[in-house]
Amino acid sequence: MKLLITLALLAAFSHVTFVTDIHCQKCAQKIEENVAFEKGVKDLKVNVPEKTVYIQYDSTKTNVSTLTKAIEKLGYKVIETK
Repeated sequence: MKLLITLALLAAFSHVTFVTDIHCQKCAQKIEENVAFEKGVKDLKVNVPEKTVYIQYDSTKTNVSTLTKAIEKLGYKVIETK
């Protein structure tokens, strides 16, 4: 039973990687300090040299559109990578 619950929880997790127009560690910090606390976000990694933001999230609580808007609200352009 415990295994089924664990598998069900894992199935709800999704991830997305965005390319952004960040250019410094301060930009990364701004995203980390704001988007990491959005409802459903489980993990967030910002890579300044690659200008990417990786987010693992609970798809029952948020979605790519909401996460995109959260980053754009901070003043950054966002493109989802496939």
